[in-house]
Amino acid sequence: MRALSAIAATLVLAACATTESGVDSYGLGRGLVTYDAMVRAKADCAAVGGEVRPRAAGGDPAQLSNYVCYIPKKAAKP
Repeated sequence: MRALSAIAATLVLAACATTESGVDSYGLGRGLVTYDAMVRAKADCAAVGGEVRPRAAGGDPAQLSNYVCYIPKKAAKP
């Protein structure tokens, strides 16, 4: 339970840091994918306007490190 709390806290902090620094995506961290961890990660990612996607084909789908919160770039204002 502590590991999941630490992961969730890291994801929230990473989400805040990435939106302020202009980074367009961030990794979900380390650990195993569980239903609860993925639900939290998807909610945190959606809160900053992103969506959780797998990093690349062929990765281990059971590892959080193989997923990224992709935040699309906003269109440039004229």
